[in-house]
Amino acid sequence: MEIWRPLWALSRPDGSAETLSYFGGLPTGLPAAAWPQCGECGRAMTLLLQLAAGPWLPRIPSGHALLVFKCESDDVCDFWEPDEIANRCLLLPVPADSAETAAPTTTGAAPARILPQLWVQAWASDEDGISAEVADQLTDPDRFWDVPEHVSFGHWFASEHLTKAGGAPYWTGQGPSEDPPLPRRLLVQLDNWIAVTDSAAAIVDSPAGRDPLTTVSGQSVSAANFMSDGIAYVFDTTPDAALPTPRLVINR
Repeated sequence: MEIWRPLWALSRPDGSAETLSYFGGLPTGLPAAAWPQCGECGRAMTLLLQLAAGPWLPRIPSGHALLVFKCESDDVCDFWEPDEIANRCLLLPVPADSAETAAPTTTGAAPARILPQLWVQAWASDEDGISAEVADQLTDPDRFWDVPEHVSFGHWFASEHLTKAGGAPYWTGQGPSEDPPLPRRLLVQLDNWIAVTDSAAAIVDSPAGRDPLTTVSGQSVSAANFMSDGIAYVFDTTPDAALPTPRLVINR
């Protein structure tokens, strides 16, 4: 199956708001009134990802972006559960010619944390060698362990392979999460470590490197709370419908 790997960097690439994809920062073009609030602590959630539509996310309508929020409060709300209480996924229209999308959105209710921003410079297409039938097995908790280990864990837990869009989910050693329930198809997954193309020295001197809650190791950055070693998965829970229903789950 075709998969897409994002190439991350510290600097914003050229392009309109419609084509921008990034980790952290503030959402672009989101009405302040639509900013999601955590159903547990009541704080405004933190933007985790804003990803523009493209071949890497074929289920996201053209001219839209996928926004993924999670609670980063010190209360440690249950942000790993796909119940939209302490996390939320939104589909946002982002017209390229709208002045309203030119700048990040702010909100009166400040998030518990704003993550340092990392930008997708490009998406690299790849092939995972997994058929659609085997991908269904790898998504299904009841059938996952019947797949040979060299296929189910062919990524060997290497961080550079664990962030991608499309294809079968690359799980942690615990295997598939039970939720969200089937049917589901992977839209994108994000490892807790993000490798960037900038030098280690540039990262240390950047906002990410100066953020006290961000860990930097060489050219990799770990900024969001994924329970130390988790992976975030965004699934489409209505894969046969005209529009996707994205749900976030974080698995250790």
